Amino acid sequence: MNNDPHDKRPRGWLSRHHKQGVRPWRKTRLSFLRWRGTVTSNPHTARLYRFVVGGVGTLIVIIGLLAVPLPGPGWLTVIIGLFVISSEFRWAQRILHFVRVNVEKWTHWVIAQPLWMRWTMAAVTAACVAVLVWAAFKIIGLPDWVPELEVLKLLELQ
Repeated sequence: MNNDPHDKRPRGWLSRHHKQGVRPWRKTRLSFLRWRGTVTSNPHTARLYRFVVGGVGTLIVIIGLLAVPLPGPGWLTVIIGLFVISSEFRWAQRILHFVRVNVEKWTHWVIAQPLWMRWTMAAVTAACVAVLVWAAFKIIGLPDWVPELEVLKLLELQ
C-alpha cells in the first residue's frame, strides 16, 4: 500500500473484485466473442450468422407481440427480441433506444402523479387484464381440471 498521507484512496482500496479473481462468466463471454470474430471474418458465414440472429430475434418479437394482449410478459418478450436483433442490426439499436427513453419518461410521469391517480391506473390496468382473461376463457373454454365454482357460473364460464 501507499503510505503517502495525501493519497485519497481508503485503506484496503483494492476492492473485492480484485481479490476474487476473474469472474466466471468473463471466460464464457470472451470465448463467445472469439467465436463470433471467427464467424464474422468470413463474409459468407457472417451473412448466415446475421440471418440466423435476425430470424431468431424476429421470432421472439412476434411471439411477444402475440402475447401482448394476454396477461404476462408480452412487452418484455418484445424487448428481449429487440435485444437479440440489436446485437447485429443498427436499426434495432435505434428502436431499442427509443423504447428505453420513452419507458423511462413514462415511469417518471407515473411516479410524479398523485397516489390516487396511480391507484386508478393500476385498477384500470387490472380491469383490462381481467376482461381479456375472461374473454380468452369464454372463447377457448375452461380446462377440465378447473373445479365447478359458483363464481365461474356467475361469469358464464361454466
